[in-house]
Amino acid sequence: MSPIRLTLALILAALGVGSVAAQGDAPVEVIDISGPIDPLAVTFLEDAVRDAASRGAPVAIVQIDSPGALTGDVQRVVELIADPPLPVVVWVGPQPAAGYGATVALLEAASVGAAAPGVEIGYGRPLVAGGSISATTSSPLDDSAVRVTAELPPQVDILAPTINNLLVELDGRAVSVAGQPVTLQTVEELDGATVAAETIFREPGLGTRALRLAIRPEAAFFFLVAGLTIAAFEFYAVGPGVAAGVAVLTLLLSGYGLAVLPLRWWAVVVTLAGMWLLTFAFQRGSRLPLTVLGGALLAVGGLFFTDGAPQIVPRWWAVVATAASVVLFYLFAMTTVARARFSTPTLGREHLIGRSGTALTDFGPNGEVDVDGARWLAAAHREAGIRKGDPVTVASIDGRYLQVEPDEATDQGHGEQADRR
Repeated sequence: MSPIRLTLALILAALGVGSVAAQGDAPVEVIDISGPIDPLAVTFLEDAVRDAASRGAPVAIVQIDSPGALTGDVQRVVELIADPPLPVVVWVGPQPAAGYGATVALLEAASVGAAAPGVEIGYGRPLVAGGSISATTSSPLDDSAVRVTAELPPQVDILAPTINNLLVELDGRAVSVAGQPVTLQTVEELDGATVAAETIFREPGLGTRALRLAIRPEAAFFFLVAGLTIAAFEFYAVGPGVAAGVAVLTLLLSGYGLAVLPLRWWAVVVTLAGMWLLTFAFQRGSRLPLTVLGGALLAVGGLFFTDGAPQIVPRWWAVVATAASVVLFYLFAMTTVARARFSTPTLGREHLIGRSGTALTDFGPNGEVDVDGARWLAAAHREAGIRKGDPVTVASIDGRYLQVEPDEATDQGHGEQADRR
């Protein structure tokens, strides 16, 4: 720290005013969180704010883009930010971010509330999406949302399009921490120019980010139907079980989303009914009316998947795209896979050896036979003289063909006809 800055800090300390320096100690910490605030996000935010204080960060900026909270535990974060161990700024941004539900409470609790131009803020009630209405706020933003412009809502103190702009605007602002006044210093001199202080970004860990993939309604819906579709695909596909592993992973992700989202359970049942109908139609030969009905049930289930409006609502285009993709997969990909599996030369034909069937064509020496109600390519010796309608027996499997022999009665009949000639 330079002598001038040290002297200034000592003077301010003597006057009972804290000065938070951004350069020379620790960088400003930007805590980045997006999406609904679930229990994992609550834990991350609490730990990140406390860790920033323990590392000596001058300011913690919570950069947020959230449609609302999915757990009442978010109240702990509101209380922590209202009485923080260091100055905490909540910034909704960058555009086109949104701050709904509990985000409004976080803005009110923060030392400084900020937003980027063009973001939307509002729907402060209920505090938890799909829950009871919270009485912690009394604002026009409780039941509506506004787009932030030059005319700032009461929860927003600073309009800043980027983090750097925010740091410049914060410099020199007085806030209170633990009952003590603190003056923020968030810019520094570099080569004769004033620049924003050094920052470091904090994000949730990889495991947390992976689980949080399914906390949006359309994402939970996608993972659910994708997992069920892949499971059905694995039933018909031939492979080492890779598809089964993917199905398990997607269903686990969907399970977390289903556990934290405010669901309409009847819509989940409709979604499952749609998947069952698609599979039933496929098993019955891809009957188009049943397939279309199954796809319609999927779309209805997805569009009404959650009960968290106006904060947590599915993106309709994502739901429709998911339902249409599943229908097309059943109509084309599943059919192709099933045909490939059951026409594979070496798979599932050994049980036909010794079975009796009927020639569907004259053999010369190849032809077709009906065995157990299925049509198969077949071959026989040229001298066998198998004709259409003759009974045959499967002797072996040779590549794509069943090697067949005429029944003894057929041989005798053909011999008698030759003797009479």
